[in-house]
Amino acid sequence: MTAIETRTVVAILDRTAEDRVAHTARRLYEAEVALHTARQSHADRWVAAAYDRLHEAVVAHRLAVALSD
Repeated sequence: MTAIETRTVVAILDRTAEDRVAHTARRLYEAEVALHTARQSHADRWVAAAYDRLHEAVVAHRLAVALSD
């Protein structure tokens, strides 16, 4: 593999990592909004489900950030 090919592969991998971080950040934001909405509903099941989705989004985002470093 030449130096140019190596740089191209690295650039593609970096872009994929950036996309993964951006996607999980968007998912995190949407989970926070959903939790806010659920809390306004005063429905305990909705709030619990929204907290679960938020926790999953936080874990996914932390992993994506760690893998991008």
